[in-house]
Amino acid sequence: MLDYKTASKDQLKAEMKRLAAVVSDTPFGTKKEFFHLPEVLNSGEQPLAIASGMMDGNTWLITLTNQRVIFLDKGMIFGVKQVDVNLHNIVGVGGKTGLIFGEIMISTSGQNYTVKNVIKSSVIPFTNLVNETRNSITNAKVSVETPAPKSTGKPSFDDVMDKIERLAEMKEEGILTDEEFQQQKQRILNG
Repeated sequence: MLDYKTASKDQLKAEMKRLAAVVSDTPFGTKKEFFHLPEVLNSGEQPLAIASGMMDGNTWLITLTNQRVIFLDKGMIFGVKQVDVNLHNIVGVGGKTGLIFGEIMISTSGQNYTVKNVIKSSVIPFTNLVNETRNSITNAKVSVETPAPKSTGKPSFDDVMDKIERLAEMKEEGILTDEEFQQQKQRILNG
């Protein structure tokens, strides 16, 4: 595992390429943001993937770590804008694709972040990875805090309905397409 705090510029360049490849992104105009990343990472925090796009008229680097999503915009000469969204605070993640570019939307209970002009091929892999990471943290926390109920092998009717209702809400909010909703609903119903 690369130690970002002590890594050389060449190691960081190679790591930037590796993290972008995780979600098929081709980062543009975000090298200075990536080189700033070691200054904002917490101890034990590990980047999992990066993407780049436009937010508020500027090019931002979006970094998914094992703890949060970090949005970074480093000014041309000086100044840094940084937005951190803890994975526990994310209530929705969505993506939209167009002909060449797409959008990544990340929502908390009080704020929505939309990054536009993201390379189309990286939108779905990045949003899926955010969801998987968030869910794995949530599931690990739940399993530590509460003992697992005795399993009958099948989820209860109420659990199934709760999951389908959550999917329907995500579809209503535009986070899921109709096709994604139907796929996830079938997955839940098939147990």
